[in-house]
Amino acid sequence: MPHRDRYLFICTNRRELGHPKGSCAGSGSEPLVEALKSALAKQGTAKRVRACASACLDLCEIGAAIVQEPDHVAYGAVTLEDVDEIAAAVSEGRIVERLVVYRGRRS
Repeated sequence: MPHRDRYLFICTNRRELGHPKGSCAGSGSEPLVEALKSALAKQGTAKRVRACASACLDLCEIGAAIVQEPDHVAYGAVTLEDVDEIAAAVSEGRIVERLVVYRGRRS
């Protein structure tokens, strides 16, 4: 398996309509997967940064969620309008601070 410098895990978990926790897919996360892959390819960084769909990341209440590793940050309420900014930042090893809803500790 090729190793990448960074990974974007985009939650595409879907719950039934009206579920109290909501779901990332219900908040529009599914189109983010292909949009981020496309943006990374356009920048020429798809060999260093990988965007991939993920099951539940336990961040259901914050809208469409993305976890960026190895930075241990979670982005919330992500929309298609944020894709280019996220792709540029992750390619440069940066974090989009305005979207951060959780910052984990490194061990």
